[in-house]
Amino acid sequence: MKILNTEITSSSFQKISLIKHLAELKFEHKLLVAGFIILGAITFLNQKPEPQEIPPTEIKPESVDTFIPRGLVLIPLELANAEALGSIIGDMGGVVDLYLASDEKRSGGIIVASRVKLVRAPRNPDQFAVLVREADGRKILQKNGPFFAVVQNPDVRGANLAKENQNSVKIEYSN
Repeated sequence: MKILNTEITSSSFQKISLIKHLAELKFEHKLLVAGFIILGAITFLNQKPEPQEIPPTEIKPESVDTFIPRGLVLIPLELANAEALGSIIGDMGGVVDLYLASDEKRSGGIIVASRVKLVRAPRNPDQFAVLVREADGRKILQKNGPFFAVVQNPDVRGANLAKENQNSVKIEYSN
């Protein structure tokens, strides 16, 4: 067989090996070949496998009742300003003062609870509840909503239920 005007036979393939061919190269070419081999080895050894992306799994909202501490109750409330609160407070809620909202039967602005934890419902973010002691919960339930919630600073501690204002009659006699 003839390739590029050179007669090639099967015996010539056996005689010429890669090592012999490299030995016949000039020193500069040997350095160049050695450099390519070293760079190829470094590249191969430094290849890191691509991180496999873990598909995001949808986390179902937890039921809030599993997080209620002992001695406390969670009371769902009807809030007159729920939409405004939804844009102000975070996903878990905040610390608020509760006031009675005014309606046809009563005047509003009467404080019901002070510095109580307002919790947003995980399954319906438009619904809210307050976390209070059991004894205080009964007092809140005696008042009919809707309520207004006023956001407070969460760094200040201590929750208090408002004391009932008892209208007392004072009679003064003068001569």
